[in-house]
Amino acid sequence: MKKFKAGDHLVVNIDPLGLTEHHGLCVGADQVIHQRKDGVIEQISIAMFAEGGHIRRKAIAYDRETAIARAQSLLGYQPYHLLNSNCEHFVNWCIDETDRSEQVSNSLHLSAQLSARAGLLGRAASKVATGTAANVALVSTAAKMTGEHLGLPDSINTVIGTPGDLIAKPLETLIKGTGDTLSTSAEHVSDGEYGKAATSLVTGAAKTTVKATVVTPAKVIGDGMIAAAEVGKDLWYWLRH
Repeated sequence: MKKFKAGDHLVVNIDPLGLTEHHGLCVGADQVIHQRKDGVIEQISIAMFAEGGHIRRKAIAYDRETAIARAQSLLGYQPYHLLNSNCEHFVNWCIDETDRSEQVSNSLHLSAQLSARAGLLGRAASKVATGTAANVALVSTAAKMTGEHLGLPDSINTVIGTPGDLIAKPLETLIKGTGDTLSTSAEHVSDGEYGKAATSLVTGAAKTTVKATVVTPAKVIGDGMIAAAEVGKDLWYWLRH
């Protein structure tokens, strides 16, 4: 089995087509900290993490010690939600404290494209989905998924995936924000605080809309520009490690 270093973001494909992935953080000595299917965060051997599958390195933590310390601080913790607290979210938070999952955003984008093209979202959406911009975005996301599957550096995948991420990331933000808003409002209702429930519903919806339509697209473009500037450095660093 290939030798990995502490701070490596490891990925193993769960299904034969490579559509579903499991993520973990190598902490050295052939050990990985990951989030199990039931949400529990634990430390296991690389062999147990692989379960006979092929492991690849997705990214490298520049601050390895901090990434490992973050992972160790959550051992035994049990948060889990497929769309906003899965194994990929966990590893990305350990590496750079970002709340993202390429697996989720890519899947949402492809699902939205397929639904729109099939006419399930209405005639207008179907027309937009078959336009030039939508086709470029679709090819972009497909290329990024291929790059991730091949284990290319994140900066390269970010650059080629930027057009697709302009659709994928806002979708992820919208769904996550809506889920959080409804959850908060439901808690207020269960406590009998109906006024707070209504307020949180309105403010949450407004914040989610702004974040999905303004903040997230701007961040996607900014991340793409930063990634483009770091491609050479990341590729060199990747090849050396």
